This record gives sequence, structure tokens and C-alpha cells, in this order.
Amino acid sequence: MGKVIGIDIGGTKINACLIDDKGEILERKEVPTNANRGREVVLENIKSAIYDLSYKEAIAVGIGTPGFIDSENGIVTFAGNIKGWTGLNLKEAVEEFVDVPVFVENDANIALIAEKWIGACKDYDNVVMITLGTGLGGAIYTKEAGLLSGSHFQGAELGHMILHAGGDPCTCGQKGCAESYCAGTALTKGYKKLTGKELSGQAIFDLVETDNDARKVLEDYQSDLGYLLTSLRNIFDPDVIVVGGGVIHAKDVFWDGMVSKYQEYCNKPSEVDIIPAKFLNNAGVIGAAKIAFERVNHGK
Repeated sequence: MGKVIGIDIGGTKINACLIDDKGEILERKEVPTNANRGREVVLENIKSAIYDLSYKEAIAVGIGTPGFIDSENGIVTFAGNIKGWTGLNLKEAVEEFVDVPVFVENDANIALIAEKWIGACKDYDNVVMITLGTGLGGAIYTKEAGLLSGSHFQGAELGHMILHAGGDPCTCGQKGCAESYCAGTALTKGYKKLTGKELSGQAIFDLVETDNDARKVLEDYQSDLGYLLTSLRNIFDPDVIVVGGGVIHAKDVFWDGMVSKYQEYCNKPSEVDIIPAKFLNNAGVIGAAKIAFERVNHGK
């Protein structure tokens, strides 16, 4: 089946890799995103990353990017974190400097695709995934229908389910969104609310054995994740819920308490497995490679 280029566009960096049909990363190039400098700069950075790989060996390019994505046409219908990204036909823009087909998908969706291909949930049919990082991403996969995109390319925006009615304002304009309480940044916000001090999530995790405020923030975080997992289980009835994202690096600190809260709150917790993602930093490029292989072979 050859090789493809998988690209993961993040808020701070663009990760581009040459990947074979087994999901093995053969070459890698990382460049800054420079999201605040606008679409032309970001596109130039994508071009630079591709050209630093053996790109002429690739039969296609797959791209994962934040926002609402019309994946059939490769259009970013909305994105808030890259200046000028909304309305961009990313597929056509990248095809201007490569001679192979380009395919575009939402970044949370490609993380799930990576896990479904060769990762944590490869043996499950129906999967819900959440990614915990700066924000809270979501993706849903069913055996019958594949990825859920929704009527307006906004399916699986799980971070914007309402967790606390009338709660904290979210960057999306709603109040009480799960993202405000379950993203990694919620730890920093919670600790600052209690103490007036601003610490990173990792610093808070490091303090839980000696700092009562850090412990309280962790317990609230685990509880909110428990409620979120319970809602996801009851709404979607999947075989498994996969939890990924940067926060998983601290799994030893928060995981058991999160699962314990889920088991406490859910009426039938044992019917759905809760598992950590296998891929962290590489999920995006591997998932992007998978969509490139699949779609180029199906002519999509």
C-alpha cells in the first residue's frame, strides 16, 4: 500500500510524519504552528514540514486539524484557535504544493482512528473517546456507521455537553460545559479559585500528597470526570470509553479515583470498559495516516 504523510496541526506545533501501512513512523518533522500569525503562515509551515520529509514517496496526505471539518470536501467550517482558519478549504490549499490527494479530518476524530486501527480499542466495535488537554475533545465510532460527524460537522463535541447547569462560562459561549471542568486547564483554574495561586496541572498533581487544596481540586476533577463518563455511557452505550490527551501522562495520580467515581455514579458501570489511550503525542499523525490510506484507496 505504500507510504503516506500524516499531519497533526496543534495549537503550538505541527507534527508531520512519513508513515507506512502498518502505522510505523519512518520520518518525522515538527515545526511551530504560529497560529496567531494567520492562515498563510500556518500553510507555509505545513509546506515546510512536508518538504523536509521524503514526500515524493507518499501516495497521499492526511491532516488532522482543530475545528468543525467538512471532511468530504476538506473545508474547515469553524475553528477558533488558528487565525483565519474558518472557511479555509485546507484540502485544496495543501494540494497546491503536493502532487497527491489530501484528506482532512477533525483532530479528535483522528486520535480515535489511531486507537481503533492499532491502538487501545482495536478489538472493540463501538467506541467513545475523550481527549483531555488544553480543551476537551471527543469522537464517536460505531461499527455500522464509522465516525459520527453530525448534520453540521459538529458531532461528538463532547466537551460542550452541559455538566453543571448555569456553571462556569466556556470559551464556546455556553455555561457549565464539561470542558470547563474536565480539561487539564480546569485543574489550574480550580486551584487558583481556592488559593489565588496559578499552578500547572502537573504541579497540582505533584502536590496532592502534601497540599489540602491540591487534593480538593483533584477530588473535584475526578468527580466531574466520573459524571461525564456516566453521561457518555448512558447516552451512547458503547463497548468502551477511551480516555486520551496530555493529562494521561499523570494517569497514576487521577485514574483510579476517576474510575471509582464513575462506578459510584453509574447504574451499570461494569457493562462499559474505561481504558487509557495507547498513543499520546503520536495519535494525530497515525490517525491522519490511516484516513489517507483508507480514502485514497476508496477514491474519496
